[in-house]
Formats: sequence, C-alpha cells, structure tokens
Amino acid sequence: MSSKQLYAGVIVDVKAEAVDRIFTYRIPPHLNVEVGHRVLVPFGPRRLEGYVINLTENPSISPDKIRDIARVLDSEPVILPSLMELALWMRGAYHGLLSEALQYMLPPGVRFGRERVGVKVKQVVRLLSPNPELSPRATAQRRMVEMLRTSGPMEAAELVKGAGGSYQALQALEKKGVVAISHEQVERRAEWDEIAFPAPALTPAQTQACADILAELAGEGRPVLLHGVTGSGKTEVYLQIIKRVLDQGKQALVLVPEIALTPQTVSRFGSRFGESIAVLHSGLSDGERHDEWWRIFRGEAEVVIGARSAVFAPLKRLGLIVIDEEHEGTYKQSEGSIRYHTRAVAEKRAELAGALVVLGSATPSVESYHRAIAGTYRLVSLPERVEQRPLPKVELVDMRAEFEAGNRSMLSRSLHQALQHVLQRQEQAIILLNRRGFSAFVLCRECGHVLQCENCSVSMTYHKADGKMHCHYCTARQELPEKCPNCASRYLRQFGVGTEQVQEVLKKMFPQAEIKRMDADTTRRKGAHRAILKSFAAGRTHILIGTQMVAKGLDFPNVTLVGVLSADLSLNLPDIRASERTFQLLTQVAGRAGRGDRPGRVIIQCYDPAHFAIQAAKEHDYRRFFRQEISFRRQMGYPPFAELVRILCTGPEGAAEKHIRQIGKFLKDNGVTQDQLYGPAPAPIGKIKGRHRWQIVLKGDVHHLLPNLPVPGNNVHVAIDVDPLFLL
Repeated sequence: MSSKQLYAGVIVDVKAEAVDRIFTYRIPPHLNVEVGHRVLVPFGPRRLEGYVINLTENPSISPDKIRDIARVLDSEPVILPSLMELALWMRGAYHGLLSEALQYMLPPGVRFGRERVGVKVKQVVRLLSPNPELSPRATAQRRMVEMLRTSGPMEAAELVKGAGGSYQALQALEKKGVVAISHEQVERRAEWDEIAFPAPALTPAQTQACADILAELAGEGRPVLLHGVTGSGKTEVYLQIIKRVLDQGKQALVLVPEIALTPQTVSRFGSRFGESIAVLHSGLSDGERHDEWWRIFRGEAEVVIGARSAVFAPLKRLGLIVIDEEHEGTYKQSEGSIRYHTRAVAEKRAELAGALVVLGSATPSVESYHRAIAGTYRLVSLPERVEQRPLPKVELVDMRAEFEAGNRSMLSRSLHQALQHVLQRQEQAIILLNRRGFSAFVLCRECGHVLQCENCSVSMTYHKADGKMHCHYCTARQELPEKCPNCASRYLRQFGVGTEQVQEVLKKMFPQAEIKRMDADTTRRKGAHRAILKSFAAGRTHILIGTQMVAKGLDFPNVTLVGVLSADLSLNLPDIRASERTFQLLTQVAGRAGRGDRPGRVIIQCYDPAHFAIQAAKEHDYRRFFRQEISFRRQMGYPPFAELVRILCTGPEGAAEKHIRQIGKFLKDNGVTQDQLYGPAPAPIGKIKGRHRWQIVLKGDVHHLLPNLPVPGNNVHVAIDVDPLFLL
C-alpha cells in the first residue's frame, strides 16, 4: 500500500437529493479503509453512517478542509465490488438516490443508530469434574451435575430449568471449577419442511430445454426465456441447470414473486441441495434474515432462494439467476426513489458477474416474449405437461345469463355443482377472487354516496372480522356508521364481494368442508403462509380461497377444480396492461388444476366472456393472446415499442399540481412533444394518506432530461418511475 495519505469518497446515509453526492474524508493512519466499507463520519454537527465508494491520494479540495473518518463499522467491506457497480448503475438507470441503492446491498438491520438485530448468543455449560465433592444440601447442584454427566454439554437455561435450580447454583458450580460456562453464537435459520422430491426421468422436452440453456451458458450468455405451460416441469429444469452450475464451483440465485411460494420452493430445492440453501425474504424475522445474509456473505450457501430483494444477495461466485414467474408485477419495486424492476437488475448483475439469467413463465410478459422472438433473449419451450397430463378443461360462465335465470348467488350453478362433486370425491378446490376484505365498498341506497377514506380518494372496505371499515392504502380504520354521512339515510348496503364473504357463503353451502382463506389479511403473521399451505398439502383443508397469491406457482396434485369469481374485474382498471394481467391471472390459476393423476376442471365466472384475453385463457393459448396484444401495443406506441416514464408529484392540495405543471413546462421547453407527454393530470387515485397526487406519463427516450427537473418546494415530493407497471 502507498505511504501517501489516502482519502475516501463517501456517500452519507441521508435520503435527500441535495446531499446525494460524494464527500471526501481523510483516512487516519490507524484505520484500514477499503471500497465497500461502512464508516462513521462527521457530517455537520452529527456523525452519520456512510459508504466508501472510492479511494484517492489526490482529493479535489484542499486537504485542510477535509475531516477524518471517525471509525470503520465492519471488520471487512460488506458491499461487494460487483454490487457497488450495480448500485451506481441503478442510480443512473432509475434516477434515484445512490444512498438508497447502496442500502439494498447491506446486511439487514445493521444501519448505525438504527440497529434492529445483532449476533445472538447462548450460554453453554460443560462438565469439567464428573465426580465433585458437593454439600449434601446442594441438591440442585447435584442434579445439574447428573444431567451434564448423562446428556453432555447443555444450554444454561435448559439445565437450570431441568434441574429445578437457579442461576446462583449454576454460578456456584462454575466458581468451584465443576463446570465451565461459555458463550456460543446461535445461528437463526429459516425453517422449511423436508420433503422427498427425487429427480424424475426428464421428458424429451425437458432434456432439450436443459441442453439449450447449458449451450447458452457456455456460449453467448444471452438471457433465456423458458416458456413452459403450467405443469410442464420448469422447476425440474431449474434444478438440473443449478446442479451443473454448482458443479462448476459457482452459486445460484432463485427468485420467486411471492413469499407464499417460498415454503414450497424451499422444500423442493432443499430436498436436492440440503443445507447448502439459504432463504431471504421479508417474511423471516430480523434475526433470521441477518444470519442468512451473513451465511451467504461467508460463502456457506450455494443456492439462495428469495423474493424481489434477494436479487442483491451477496453471492461472490454467482453463476446463475433464475426468475420464476418472471411476468409477475411483484418484481417491480414501487416505493422509494429507486423504483427498479428485478428483471432489469438481474440482467445487469449477471452481466457484471458473468452469470446467466433464466426467466421462466407459462405467461411471459409481453416485453420478454417480444425480446425472445427478436433474438435478444434465447427462447426455450416446454409445450406440454409432464407425463402427458392434459391441460385442464376451461368453462366460461356468463354471469349475466345466470342473473337472468334467477340465480342471485355469487356462485354460478355450474361452480356450485362442481364443488359438491369435488368434496364427494375427497378432492380439493381453489377459489380465486382478486380482492380481499368482506365487501368492496359501502354505498347509500338513497343518495348513492360511497363511504370513502378521509385521507385517500378511495372507498373503504368493510371487514366482518372486526366489524370495521378499512382503507387498504393508509390502513385507517373506522366504525361502520349507522346512517349515511351525506343524507342521514339508514339504507347503507355493502356492494361487491370479498374473500371473507366468499368464505362465509361457502361455509353455509358446505358446512362439512374445511375452508381457509389465503390473502393479505390472513398471512400477516410470521409463518402464516407456511401453515395455510401445509394444511392444504396434507388434505386437512378442502377449499382454499385466495386473492392473487393462490394463482402463482402452487403445486398440489389433489386439486382438481379451480373457480374464478369476477374474472374480468381487472379488465376495467385504467391500465395499459389490463388485458395482459387478466390473461396471466386466469391462465396461471387455471394451471393449479389437474397437476396430479386426476384431470382438472376450471370454471371462470365473468361478464365479458367474448374478450380476447378471456378467450385466449380458455384455450391456454399464449400465442393467440400475444398476437393481438402486441398489435395493440405497436399501434399505440406502448412498451415494448417505447419506454414509459411516470413522474408523480405528491403534496398538499394545490402544491402538487403547481409543481407538476412546472415540470410539464420544463419538458415542453426542452423538446418533449405533445405526443410524448400525457398530462399533467390527477393520478387515478388522487389522494393517499392526505397527500394529493398529480402525474405526467412520458413516452420515448427522455432520460437526459430527468436529472434536471425543477426542484420541488417544501413538502412536495417527486418520484420518477422508469418502466412503471402500475399507473394508479
């Protein structure tokens, strides 16, 4: 190392654009500082955490104006060089704060001054003298010695409890030299159920898929799109490819879109790779996430499985990234200043690490499939289910006709009858409803007033469990009023259908059946996903009702019926991807049926059965859907033919609108045409948590203008969303 004075370029932990730049600090002689270290630095009157992103002997400012780094917070750099480079790329690609991008790369729960978790230790007692001379009255001490003699080293708490003694008695044994008490680290591991998942004989299509992917791994290294129908064995292809990557001395990262999928995925991967897997997702405790992260960092895990944020797992020998169900919207980060898409970040990370990306789906995003047929990705297909199982037969039920026939139930006659048959045959069913809560909204029958949240411009949802109205945006709750607040009428009625209501109706129809819900409300507690799915897998639950999370990747051989309520609800959202999301949701949930030896059946209840997305889902025909959708996108100039950027301003009434109009003027003054600019306009949801929301949506290449947007005033926030998936 040079004997010259070294200086560090540091990004400080302040989420403000004005200070999101490199500050130079002197490295004192007694500190060993490297790029990637967390450091504590003086910043004005405070001391803040910072991240070292470069070192230099020649600072650009006078050395007498440079302050010293106070201390180094970790024994070694925690941000890997490739992840440092990834953070710098994310800042430029998404026009957010570098400090925020760097924090994605850090161990969970360790930010200075806000530490939530650390190393967990336990006291372990070992017997040093097996036959000590103890007082006849020291009965508790004698019992402790006997337990240690029989069982070997024990945890102090377990020993004290088992002997019916006290810590004072244990400490007395330590003073006498009879026992030794040491502190040992406890490793908190994510729990998963061990299941047998032996490697089956591959189908010809799986064999060819593996060969194609391995050829890309050894060749150009383009991302691979694995397009396989539901039940075609994509997971087995992932497992085979991962084994080959591990044989080469590299590591693999597997991403799933929902925490709900993680238990089943982890169990399957654990059956092949055992203790070499690690799990990262928000459903773990802080301690579990902390310890799993450090296991990965130390190189003790070969395969990492997790949700969106696991794309930043500190793998030093990364060779493969698998993104399962790559089309899912949950891969998009929708909060903060860095609103990244996991697919784009994974592709950049793979490029930096020399790794391969495999994207898997039965219903690929329109953008991914377009790239595949254009040759940017390599397209690999699994066109049939394993063991030549047929795809489930799909029946469309027009609920308008049901109403005309006098059926006022939320279930069509066909679905009601099918559920009866399933229960009689001791099979299982999944019912999908793309909502949660007991009813969608409460409306006054006299004046038409809809009860809305006072903080957000959205209707509140009635939840029967606590008898209250809930806002699903700001989490506000209030009592259901006896009278309409607008006209004082007592004729308030709940409209729409929620998962609670479906569960209640089904329990009345089928009192002998065990019926459970899996939605955002029933899965709040740690381990709730796992418990619900474990009960379903064991056959203790007969009907599983859920929102979108039951449509994704679940594999239960005894499920022979899938029912979809309000299937075309998502077609009515103000969203350019409404048709795509509807097709994907219906096709995916239909794929949960008939995955075992018994054939599956799907009943889709809707009000617009002629819509092309519903017709394509009925036939399991992705190409038919894609041809019509891509034609519409080309005609409108929507992605993948142009990039979208959303600029969202939030703030007090009037202030948000004023600033978005300033941004609109700036863009027009700098060459953005009216054809490229939609707005300024109120966002479809015009207010959340008391803050008003205005937006502009841009089409085309405008990245060069985004760093220079007008600076907002106090209490106005601007968010830039590149490639937005939702425009609400």
